[in-house]
Amino acid sequence: MKFQELEIELGGIRGTITQYTRNPYIIGYLDSLEKYVGLRDADMTKICISKILNWYSNNYDSIQSSEYVFNKEDHKNTSQLLKDIYNNIGTIQK
Repeated sequence: MKFQELEIELGGIRGTITQYTRNPYIIGYLDSLEKYVGLRDADMTKICISKILNWYSNNYDSIQSSEYVFNKEDHKNTSQLLKDIYNNIGTIQK
């Protein structure tokens, strides 16, 4: 994956998460992720993704069991995409 591809995915990642929460911490993590992807900073991008994955870890079951969440599959895909990026961040090309 290239940073350009990650930039394309950011809109979907942000949209999926912000449809569920307006938590200022997660919004801050998303803002930082966009910033550091734009700067092509792999280390800071990985830290941001780690924070978002931690949030998903703490909220995933609630998301999947909520009768009010209509895009459960999107959350599953977003969570997996973030895990894949996190695990392969060292191979992302600038």
